[in-house]
Amino acid sequence: MSARLAYIVSIIFHPLLLPSGVVALLLYVSPHLVTVNNKEIRLFLLQIAFSFTFLLPLIFMLTMKVLKVIDSLHLPDRRQRRLPFVAISLMYLMTAYLYHYLSNRLQIDERFLLTFLGICISLVVLTIITFFYKISAHVLAISGVFGGMLAMALRYKEITLAIPLAVTAVCVGLVISARLSLKAHSCQEVLWACCVGFPLNFAIIFFA
Repeated sequence: MSARLAYIVSIIFHPLLLPSGVVALLLYVSPHLVTVNNKEIRLFLLQIAFSFTFLLPLIFMLTMKVLKVIDSLHLPDRRQRRLPFVAISLMYLMTAYLYHYLSNRLQIDERFLLTFLGICISLVVLTIITFFYKISAHVLAISGVFGGMLAMALRYKEITLAIPLAVTAVCVGLVISARLSLKAHSCQEVLWACCVGFPLNFAIIFFA
């Protein structure tokens, strides 16, 4: 894979963008799996995800870059990943609490909350690992999406997820290839990311 294409793939499948993609998938691609009948509420839930799991962390990261707390938004240095990952984990947990708070009032399906909980736990585990070892956040995130989606399809016999599953499987390969092509991670770091992301999210959704 060329460096230009690998960079584009890394941006499209950035870990901060994937939660919004997962929420959109649940609410719009497979709406009867997560029942939210009101269109305005569906849009509101998506806006929460985009604002608190992408925009707010992005602003935080840009501020840290301007203040020279970090050298690069790509965070190649494991030690510089610690503070951003901890802060973003807190933002995600606050978002999960917000969803939980709204769940009874807006009649949000528990499967929606379970999926977002898997995302939060993945990020917390990634943050803990980062204090000791560097693994690929990109690969952990996309493999986690695949694991969670597969668990959802198997547990709830959800046939509408067949095509998204196939597409996501291809995306996992693309992201792995991109991160290795950019030399952002070693093969071992990518492998460990898969070994954490996929089984963790599969287990949370399938067995919870």
